[in-house]
Amino acid sequence: MSRRVLQGVLSSARLWGKGRQNAVGLVAVPSQRLTSSLTAPLSCTFITSHAWHNSHPTPAPSPTHHNAAGIRTADAGKEMLEITFADGNSSFFPYCWLRDNCQCPQCFDSDALCRKLTLEDWQHNDSPRSVQVEEGGRHVEVQWVSGHRSCYEAQWLQQHAFTPSARDSQRSFLAIKKELWSTEMKLPRMDYNGVMHGDKELLDFLVTLEKKGVVVLTDAPREPEAVLTIINSIGYVKPTHYGTNYPIRSKASASSLAYTDQRLGMHNDLPYFQYVPGIIFLHCITQFEGKGGENDLADGFHVADYLKQFHPTEYRILTDTPVYFWDKGVAQVKQETTEYHKIVNIPIIVEDRLSGDVVRVNNSQLRNSYLDLPPEQVTPWYAALRLFNQTVDQQSIRNKLNSGEMLVMDNTRLMHGRTGYDSALGERHMNQAYLDWDGALSRRRVLQEKLGVTLE
Repeated sequence: MSRRVLQGVLSSARLWGKGRQNAVGLVAVPSQRLTSSLTAPLSCTFITSHAWHNSHPTPAPSPTHHNAAGIRTADAGKEMLEITFADGNSSFFPYCWLRDNCQCPQCFDSDALCRKLTLEDWQHNDSPRSVQVEEGGRHVEVQWVSGHRSCYEAQWLQQHAFTPSARDSQRSFLAIKKELWSTEMKLPRMDYNGVMHGDKELLDFLVTLEKKGVVVLTDAPREPEAVLTIINSIGYVKPTHYGTNYPIRSKASASSLAYTDQRLGMHNDLPYFQYVPGIIFLHCITQFEGKGGENDLADGFHVADYLKQFHPTEYRILTDTPVYFWDKGVAQVKQETTEYHKIVNIPIIVEDRLSGDVVRVNNSQLRNSYLDLPPEQVTPWYAALRLFNQTVDQQSIRNKLNSGEMLVMDNTRLMHGRTGYDSALGERHMNQAYLDWDGALSRRRVLQEKLGVTLE
């Protein structure tokens, strides 16, 4: 296809508008090419057909902004390039961002998926000398005043656009929106073997876990290794001083209440870890057949949202007051042969400092007796914590696992407890292991790309 380039001079300072010369006087359209003394004909031959995808993995195409890939026009303004795509949508791209994201071999290593240049290696105020739409709208080439040349593919630009839809798509690829729940919750159930052997089933499992914070896997082998097998199919087991895969049974002189038959209050596991285990896999090898041994579950993010709406004073106390969570004892694994003493100072409710969204809740009987507070703030803090725990109990559900079932929980969000039972009347044998969220989120994104799935 023939191409035409309408070029002007850098000294033009007119405001840019559609259908007329822009601030630096460059408007490129995919038609016949006209060259000037400013530049020779350019080429995108260094770009391979898959370079845009490998250099910046992104979610599968979404009809909101990825349809009809192609560039209609490229208009160069004073500080930004406006790209109008074949589907009629347009986006502004700041020159500093374009220059930083040049995909040529001099600037970017497509094998390492990493920039070669640092910010000091290019001029912050670099601007286009010429802009040309190439190959019928497949690429846009920019020759910079500094003399460097860059080429950007249409689909890559669409996926990296600064439009609200493109930015929303990237946010959902980063993290799926949570679905909060209360007493109406019906636990999602999925087949263990299906999740183990099917990419679609594994993706469904990971997406549901990320959205709701809990999934029950059914018909798992009643063997201790089954929990490690499924974790290893997703990422890496997170070791703790309990080991990598440890049994939970009632025993004498227990180092944890979990190893008794007593009631366990609602809690998150190991809140005294700076990098708390993200996901709990609780595998029921043998369930106690008598009364008791049920699991109570509550959505901590829902509880926090409820307090924020109806008890804002108590909510703010719980987000602003750090608490010492701690544990000490003797490790049960060879990797940690000495006594341990772990402490983290963190609020009950943790917010993201930018969005204000709740990103973690911490609740456990393993609180230190030290409170780093003026004495007049202690009583209000206890009142807020009591309200939090009352709300957790009111908003919880109860479930008793069957032998061969596996309860998978988001430990940064869900609180869980256990009703007491009489161990003299029968055995209750659980095995437990942890997986960090980094591994689960990575696996979910890889499967999305592999299967071409876009999530809202």
